[in-house]
Amino acid sequence: MGRTAPDLTAKSAGYRYLPGRASRLMNRFVPMAVKAFFMVVLHTPLHPLLSSRWASLEFTGRKTGKVYHTPIAYYREDDRVWITTGSPWWRNLRNGAPVRLLIRLRAYEGTADPVADPAQAAHRLRQILDSVPILAYPGDVRIVGGQVSDAELDRVIAAGRKVIEIRLRRRT
Repeated sequence: MGRTAPDLTAKSAGYRYLPGRASRLMNRFVPMAVKAFFMVVLHTPLHPLLSSRWASLEFTGRKTGKVYHTPIAYYREDDRVWITTGSPWWRNLRNGAPVRLLIRLRAYEGTADPVADPAQAAHRLRQILDSVPILAYPGDVRIVGGQVSDAELDRVIAAGRKVIEIRLRRRT
């Protein structure tokens, strides 16, 4: 009697469908493992694998004073960089907050502020998504026919996704 092919339906394929505690553990572990992998690659000679679109961001918590490091996708024009997040840590990047970025193994210092104008934020979000399309998935951005509509960008911005502008100066 021959073996049957394994069930490769969506339910069987991912950790999101594991029961209870196992699912919660994987929901914590996988993002931490991916973040750790990105941070290692971005700080080593292997950085060309990621650094054309990903940078290492360092900022200080406004309440705790703790220094945080995270990999972040970016879009750059000259001495300006735009990043996006739907996580609450963006609140640490207000009022010209000092930040450090490692882009292609070059260290930069800069100041960060959220983009206040929703139309400008949507425009910059489109540039970021065009640069790093994979961000549409964790950002819950709907793609139809390979494109993100203006209405969808407006919806995502209204739902709380933030676009942060960082003004760079080369670290000496």
